[in-house]
Amino acid sequence: MIPSEEWLSPTRATGIVAYAVAAACSAIAWASARRVRVVSRLAASLTAIESLLLIDMIVNARWMLHDMFATAAQRRHEYDLRHLPQSLFVTVLAGILLVSLIYVARLYRARIGAVLAISGALLSLITWCIEVVSLHQVDAILYYQVGDLMAVSLIWFVASLLTSVGILIDARQAFQGR
Repeated sequence: MIPSEEWLSPTRATGIVAYAVAAACSAIAWASARRVRVVSRLAASLTAIESLLLIDMIVNARWMLHDMFATAAQRRHEYDLRHLPQSLFVTVLAGILLVSLIYVARLYRARIGAVLAISGALLSLITWCIEVVSLHQVDAILYYQVGDLMAVSLIWFVASLLTSVGILIDARQAFQGR
């Protein structure tokens, strides 16, 4: 998938706003929960992750990485052989997401906010990886136009919303428990 030539498309703008809000909410939780170590560490990690995803939205690093892999495969005359490895990567990534979500739900079962926040970050990271892999059949779904937006922007929005709401809930519960 070649991204749109328009730099600030509605899809990209949605991603930028979504990840900026998630990074800001994580930073707010980090600052407000600095005395509650477990929440503070999670919020700091999420601030870093969401900030990197925001930077990626701005500079399009995932597509630069994809192009680098595609160019290397073309130079080695292996570009036409990419379907099977891409399918395997996407399947493994989906499995990683599923197993990670189950693990997080069990590990943080007493902290619903942490579960939501980490689940959102995992969804964002796995989506990022899937975009780099760029399997045509998956791209057809991710980049399907829904009005002015592509479907992938809805994933970014939901994932960022989970992270934002989750980390704020986790920080609030930490203060109520003190």
